[in-house]
Amino acid sequence: MRIYKLTFCAIWVLASFTLPLKAQYQGDQFLGFAGLQAGTQPSQGYYLTLPLFYDFNNISIYGPQGNQVAKDVTAGINLFVVPSFQVVTPFKILGANYGASFTQWILNGRVDVAALNFKRSTPYAYGDIYVQPAVLGWHLKRADITAGYAFFAPSNTGASLRMWVNEIDFGTTLYADKARKWNVSTMMYYDFNGRKNNADIKPGQIMTLGGGLGRSFLQGAANVGVAYGAQWKMTHDSGSGIPPLLPIANGRVFGVGPEIDMPVFAKGKNVGLISARYLWPSGPKEALGGQILAISFTLAHFPKPVK
Repeated sequence: MRIYKLTFCAIWVLASFTLPLKAQYQGDQFLGFAGLQAGTQPSQGYYLTLPLFYDFNNISIYGPQGNQVAKDVTAGINLFVVPSFQVVTPFKILGANYGASFTQWILNGRVDVAALNFKRSTPYAYGDIYVQPAVLGWHLKRADITAGYAFFAPSNTGASLRMWVNEIDFGTTLYADKARKWNVSTMMYYDFNGRKNNADIKPGQIMTLGGGLGRSFLQGAANVGVAYGAQWKMTHDSGSGIPPLLPIANGRVFGVGPEIDMPVFAKGKNVGLISARYLWPSGPKEALGGQILAISFTLAHFPKPVK
């Protein structure tokens, strides 16, 4: 009887390791880019972010029960922004300030699919280009609102996901007090992924949230608090190019951690701003999970000298 039990256990263990792992194709929107006051459009001016460093490390694949099924999928994903440019104009549309932005990614370690044996690590190369031709920002007494449209254009390099992506975004920042010191924010990005230009694969639609709870100081120029991020695959991946042994499932992942944003210098019309955010994963299912560090330096130029 003992031999039969041992044999049964051995067969069960082997079968569990040979079961196909459900997976999902990744999108262009990274978790953890938005944090405190994410739903607030900055003041009228020009903003150059250079560099922005983003590190996604200790990456693991999580199954449908939130269990870790693969550890250290890759050493990490490192991403730089060279450059990221944003402008907020005085022109009004429906009572909101009109703005636009452009970002060029440079990254390595891109993982295309959250699945075993489908990982891909790349050297540093140009990633996809992010263009936001229109974003509107409203500023009310106790709330800020922003809404916009953007797209990702593939660069056709090793670090690219090789697909066009249309994105709509909407967010708000609410203030608990008249002085607008305590703030809570949420920013939503919804991506409509196109078909990959090197395979008959169309990743499903992805919704990403980012925001946080914080308190501002230094007359509103600095902010500290707790940031969060969340991402869901809303529709199934499709296409004849998906390997038949790769069952597709919609995954999700959350992250939470500290953030601090503060100015480092102010001279005339120019201000230097630094932001640092660290997120730990929470509750990932059928998705990649890992620790996220995002650090950026932004040079802002305003129409009038900063007091």
